[in-house]
Parts: sequence; C-alpha cells; structure tokens
Amino acid sequence: MNIKKSNSKTKILRFIWGFAPWLMVMVIIAFIVIMGGRINKEKARLAEEKKAAIKNEIPAIKVITLTLKPRRLLDKISLPAEVEPYQDLFVKTEVHGQVVKVLIKEGQTVKKGQTLVQLDDRNYKMRLARIDANYLQAKLDHDRIAALVKKKIAAITKLDEAEAQLKDLTAQRSEAQLALSRTKITSPIRGRINKIKSKHGNFVAVGDPVAQILQFDQVKVTVGVPESDVAFVFDLNKADVIIDALNKRKVKGEKVFLSRQPSSLARLFNLELKVSNPDGHILPGMFARVELIKQTFNQALAIPLYSIITQGDYRFVYIEKNGHAERRNVELGALIDWQVQVTSGLSAGEKVIVVGHRFLNNGQKIEVIKDVSDPGEIMKQ
Repeated sequence: MNIKKSNSKTKILRFIWGFAPWLMVMVIIAFIVIMGGRINKEKARLAEEKKAAIKNEIPAIKVITLTLKPRRLLDKISLPAEVEPYQDLFVKTEVHGQVVKVLIKEGQTVKKGQTLVQLDDRNYKMRLARIDANYLQAKLDHDRIAALVKKKIAAITKLDEAEAQLKDLTAQRSEAQLALSRTKITSPIRGRINKIKSKHGNFVAVGDPVAQILQFDQVKVTVGVPESDVAFVFDLNKADVIIDALNKRKVKGEKVFLSRQPSSLARLFNLELKVSNPDGHILPGMFARVELIKQTFNQALAIPLYSIITQGDYRFVYIEKNGHAERRNVELGALIDWQVQVTSGLSAGEKVIVVGHRFLNNGQKIEVIKDVSDPGEIMKQ
C-alpha cells in the first residue's frame, strides 16, 4: 500500500519537474509581452511629447488664406480661329464688249447697285433700236389684221401669225434691253474694292472677272471645334471673339453655321460666327481666339490649382482653424484656367491656405498675414 502511494508521489513530482521549464518559459514570455507593451506606450508618449515640444519650438508659418465664397464659374475653352470677309466675290461680265470707263479705285467702298465699269454699249443700243422698229411695225400689222378679222375680211390664221410675231419681237426687245443694261457692270453687294481686274480699253468676254469686292462691315470668323467639344456648341447662339492684333479686342460673334462633317483628319468641325465690324478695323486674314462656354456653375466653390497637394490617390488642402493648419481631403470637378472646382471636402466660409501650404504639417501653428476673398487677388501678390 505504501509502495503504491510512493509511486504516485513520484509520478506527480516527475510531471511537475517536466512541466516546470515550460512554465518558466511562459512566465518569461508573458513578462516580455507586458514589458514590451509598456515600452511601446512609453515610446509613444515620449514621441508625442517630443512632437509637441518641436511644434512649440518651431515658429508659426506665415500664410495667405482664401475665404471660400460661392460664385459663378464658367467652364470654357479658347480655340484659334481665322477672320474672313463675310462675302468675297468677283464681279464678272454678263455680256462681251470693250471697257470704256472704270469708275472705281482699289480700296474704295461701293454701295449695292453702284456702277463699277462701263462697257461700250453702241452695238447694244443699235440692236435695241432695230428691234423697237420691228416691234412697232409688227404692232401696227397686228392691230390692222385684228380689225379685218373682226369684220370677217381676213382669216383668223393671219391674226395668229401676227400675234406670234409680236410675241417674238417682245421677247427680243426684252432681251436687248437686258443686254444693254448689262453693259453697266454694277456691284451686287455693299463692300470694298480689293482688286480691279479690268482696265480701260480691255475687251472682255462673258464671265471675265471685273473686280473683287470684300464685304467686311461684318466679318466671318471660322473656328475648328474638336470632336470632344462639339456637343457643347449645338445650342450655342453667341460666343466671345478676341482679336489679339487689336490689343486683345473682345467682340461678340453670332452663330451662323456648324458643319456636320469634320473638315480634316484632326476631326475638327467648322463653326462660323458673324461679327459686326462697323469701323472696318477687323481685317480678313487676322487671327482670333473664340471662347466657347461648355458649362456654367452658378454656386461653385473654386480654389487655385496650386493650393492642392497630391499624395498617391489623395488630394488635400490645408485650412486655417484656430491658428493651426488642418488637413482636409477634397474631391475636384472642372478645371478652369488656373482654378479648380471643389465638389466635396470644403464649405463656404472656410479659409483655405493658398500661400505657404507646402511647408505645413497637420496641426502646425500658422500666422495668417493676409486673407482674400477673390482668387484673382492672389495672382496680384
């Protein structure tokens, strides 16, 4: 009995002795974990104290802020264009003859219907006089035969022949009058003489050019619209046209025509605008820029593009809050010139740091030396 109890105690002692090393290992591990946690907490505390001490030691960064206000924002594009005369035509002869008078000079302004060149009209007058004489004789013959037919003395066929001859001479008479009138070559439009082709004494045939007339009391501005933007001009009525050669003069252009097929491999659709040019200073051949409004944002928040900081997939700005810089992630919309629309992350009335923000960290102390409400004021700094 005693032997059995002795064996049991021996087994228990052996078990305890075998488990003791593992127990010691577990105690050591637990101790290490507890001490490691305390050390990490102490490190974090010291780091925070160090960071706070550094912040207190670093002087406040001087910054300029922009107070956000909702305002009207125009998303527009500026495209190169070319000025053309509203009409550019060569006046051509409709009858042949010799030029006896040139009544215009190059550079002269002419009215619609004004005589430009006079052709020798003697042959045309003689032809008209001969036809007039034949017409009068035919009219007398017609009236005499009509009276005889009425008395049943002459046959009705004679009257028919007389009427046919009278109609033929009437047509010849109108044709001769028209040919005579065309010996005076007149301007079909109001414009300015750009070039005179016919000289005094020249013989001209039908279709020969006499003079080139440009109409530019109003001009045509042609601009190529990219395929990606053509949808925005379907409902366009007017657009701003800037003439750089005239000290960046800005005028209004009225939409005339939008081509429904691209004019080149660049996939540009021609848009034609009519521009009033009463002083004649806008000359054909000048280069222009056309501003087309794609979208209008009536209550937009906009900040300068350079105030945005990008890190990976994140875009953020710093705002001023209680004398410190606060990081704020933002979502962006339309990019317009050097400004960008903010669609999320900022509210009206907040002050965005626009100068000095590159040297900031979140929570850093700042000193606002100037606050503006218009982004354009920043560019004047």
